[in-house]
Amino acid sequence: MDEEEKRLILEAFGKRAQRCYGCLIAYHFKDMYLADDASYYCEQCKDDSMFHFDQFSQVVDVSKLREAQKDD
Repeated sequence: MDEEEKRLILEAFGKRAQRCYGCLIAYHFKDMYLADDASYYCEQCKDDSMFHFDQFSQVVDVSKLREAQKDD
């Protein structure tokens, strides 16, 4: 898998919707922060211990995401 393909998969992954555990409003993953307990928070509900999508998406095994699966 080349870098361009990984970028496209992460871009699609970032468009998934998830509710913030703090305010319960739905956001795209690309706009959220990951907490240590694997819960997701928005910009308004996050704290300094959380990681932004840009950081945690770099350590995700892209090949395991459903966006990486080839439709047959």
